[in-house]
Amino acid sequence: MKINSKAILYSTIGVIWFVVATAIGTEISASFKSLLVSLTGHHWTAKSILAVAVFIVLYILFRKADESEDILKSVFFVVGSVVLGGMTIFSFFLWHFING
Repeated sequence: MKINSKAILYSTIGVIWFVVATAIGTEISASFKSLLVSLTGHHWTAKSILAVAVFIVLYILFRKADESEDILKSVFFVVGSVVLGGMTIFSFFLWHFING
């Protein structure tokens, strides 16, 4: 089985935004956080396990995608997602801190 680098990159981007959404979601919804805690004992452990599952599902969905000659462009999208995702989480917690 040949690994599809484009599928890995797309899956990585999907997981980045999944983690951003769940990180903010657990702060907004106590019931969502409680659900995650009930699964594994800690919400970050549950998020991590779910992130691995999301990665696997996304890879399976994207594995048939044609390989790209321009992998560097997709890498920039991954880096951009990391930066924007980090800024999104930081901005949320900053807003949450300021507004009490």
